[in-house]
Amino acid sequence: MELRLINTSSQSFLCDRYEVVGCESFTQLSDGIKKLEQQDVGHNFLVTLDDLGQACYTSMHTKLRHDLDSIDEIELEGLPPQCFEDNGEHKGYLSCKEEFNIRRRNIELKLLSVTFADVCDKSIGLYCDDEGDFKEVNTDPSSLLDRELYILKVPVEHSYETIYAFPNGYFDDDFSPFENIVFARTLYEKFGYKLIGMGASYLAFRKSRALSEEQIQELIDLLDAVYREEFDSELRGLCTGFISNNDHLILSYTE
Repeated sequence: MELRLINTSSQSFLCDRYEVVGCESFTQLSDGIKKLEQQDVGHNFLVTLDDLGQACYTSMHTKLRHDLDSIDEIELEGLPPQCFEDNGEHKGYLSCKEEFNIRRRNIELKLLSVTFADVCDKSIGLYCDDEGDFKEVNTDPSSLLDRELYILKVPVEHSYETIYAFPNGYFDDDFSPFENIVFARTLYEKFGYKLIGMGASYLAFRKSRALSEEQIQELIDLLDAVYREEFDSELRGLCTGFISNNDHLILSYTE
C-alpha cells in the first residue's frame, strides 16, 4: 500500500490528505493510520470509507444546512489570497486549510447544546439496509472501502474531532455532525474506541485497549441505548463476538 501526500486543501476537505493506493485489506489501512499517528503526534487521521462521492455530496449539504462555514464575526486578516475574490471580498465559502479553525469554531459552538441523550433520542437503526450489512462490514471491513480512498490529516488533538474536516449527517433521521462527534467522543472516553473512518453511511472505530467482560457488556448496553429498536439477545451475542474478537467496530450513522 502506498500513501501519496496531497499538500492542498479543498472545499471537501480543509486539510492535507493522503491518497491511498493499492490497499489490500482494512487491517493494512488501519496499520498505515497507526504509523501516521506515530510520525505526526500533532494530527489525527480519518479515512474516507463507503461511497466517497455520496459522502462528499451530503457533507456539502450538511455544511450548508448547519451554517458550518459561516464567517460572521470572524477576523479574516492573515488568510491567504486564494480565500478572496479579486475585489478583496471573501469567497463566501471555506476552501483553504488556513480556514480550518473557522469550521472548528462554528462546530464547537453548536456542540455546546448537544448531549449523548440527543444521540439516543434519534433512535437510529443499526442496519443500513438489513442485518446482513452489519455482519458483513464487521466481518470484512474492507468491503466498506471505495475505490477512491483518502486519509485526512486533521490538525486536532482527539480522534473524534477529525469530523471537523469532513462533517456529515445531513438527513433528518441521521445523526447530525454534532451527534456523530458526541457519539464518537463517548465511545473513546468510555471504552477507548478511536474514530478512524467515516463514509456516506458508516463510522469506523479502532480499539485502543483491551476491555474486560464487564466493560464489553457496558458497551453493548450503550449500543442498545443508541440502536434500541433492533437489539435482541441474538444481536447482543453478535456484538459481543465482534467487540471481543475484532480490533475494529463498524457502526452506522444513517437510517
